[in-house]
Amino acid sequence: MEQLSYGYFERLISHFKFLSGLDIGEKRRPQNGSMDIMIQQKILHLRLSTLPSAYSESLAIRLLPQEETIDMHHLSLFPESVDQLCNLMVRASGLILFTGPTGSGKTTILYSLLQYIQSQMKRQIVTLEDPVEKKVDSFLQMEINEKAGITYGEGFKSILRHDPDVIMIGEIRDEETAKLVLRASLTGHLVMLIEHYPINGI
Repeated sequence: MEQLSYGYFERLISHFKFLSGLDIGEKRRPQNGSMDIMIQQKILHLRLSTLPSAYSESLAIRLLPQEETIDMHHLSLFPESVDQLCNLMVRASGLILFTGPTGSGKTTILYSLLQYIQSQMKRQIVTLEDPVEKKVDSFLQMEINEKAGITYGEGFKSILRHDPDVIMIGEIRDEETAKLVLRASLTGHLVMLIEHYPINGI
């Protein structure tokens, strides 16, 4: 493991914050950002998260390859689990919730399932994410932009006007969005959801 000098460490964090659109001067509160880089002719999406600590600022980076999708049957799942997921995918409506700790494979499994659905059933797939973690040309992908008024609630309402077959939601942040998701899953849409945190009161 290589050790960096404190001065170089601070410059490196500032460099990543600049490239990902974060506020370089803000070190008192957590920030989240993202960026794309090219390594060995392949696009890699980086999710960055800063955290103030007692002595210095901490930076965590998640690496998300954009051009590689693992086939559903090659995922680290038991064959029975894959068969159960495949059976759920053919349904015209319903709600499938993926939950688990960071790094457990929720996003990897979900994108593999979405591409399986599209290749097998040619369904209209729309995603609502913050930010889009894996860009797929054959999906309609919408990104949250709260400064422009595109929240999960407003974005979800807009998605429903495009008559999608399958909707993928990055997370639920409020009770209004939770109600919209449940209503959509009961009225002819297959909704797939990644949930990181429990929602109070729901």
